[in-house]
Order: sequence, then structure tokens, then C-alpha cells
Amino acid sequence: MKKIIALFVIMLAFGATANAQQKKAAAQTATQQPADADAAVNQAAAKDMGLLSETVKLTDDQNKNLKRLFQTKHKMLATPNLTEERKGVIYQNIETKLKSVLDADQIAKLDSNPELLKKLTH
Repeated sequence: MKKIIALFVIMLAFGATANAQQKKAAAQTATQQPADADAAVNQAAAKDMGLLSETVKLTDDQNKNLKRLFQTKHKMLATPNLTEERKGVIYQNIETKLKSVLDADQIAKLDSNPELLKKLTH
């Protein structure tokens, strides 16, 4: 009888340990996905900053503000199930905020290159 009870206790101990390990592995994959998404957003924002800085000379303050703007843009556009109407509103807001950060000469250079403006806002 003692052997049966001991065997039962050992089975319960191993069973609880096995379940804890499986849950931990599932939790690790869940935390890795947001990190991957943030990395993709930062990479896309850096690409937008590179495109803009090739055309327009930016100050440090403008760099900081525009990087944050492009990160926000890519986070918003990465949201699943966005309608075309909602995307259009986002594009208009991005263009408005982009032009509010730039000065008149920079806006003129950007407006003279509509392809670049579309890449930055879409």
C-alpha cells in the first residue's frame, strides 16, 4: 500500500512539473511576437527617415519628432482589419503632421517629389 501511495505522489509531482514547463514555453513565444513587431516598426520608420533625409536636411528636433511620427504610422497601419476609409484618414493625418514639423523650404522640396510624399504617408 505504501508503494502505491508513493507511486501516486511521484506521478502527481511529475505531472505538475510537466504542465508548468509547457505553459512557460507558450508564454515565451507570446512575448517574442511583440518584440518582433516593434523591431519591424522601428526598421520601417528608419527606412522612412532615410528616404526623407536624402531629400531634405533635418534638424535633430525634426529627426526625433519625425521618427516618432513614422513609428506611430507603421504601428497604426499594422493593425489588422483596417478599412480603406480608415487608412485614408491615417494617410491624411500623417501628411498633415509631417508638414507641420517641416519648414516652408522643406515642404516645397517634399511637394516637388510626389512619389516620395506618397511613400512617406502611405
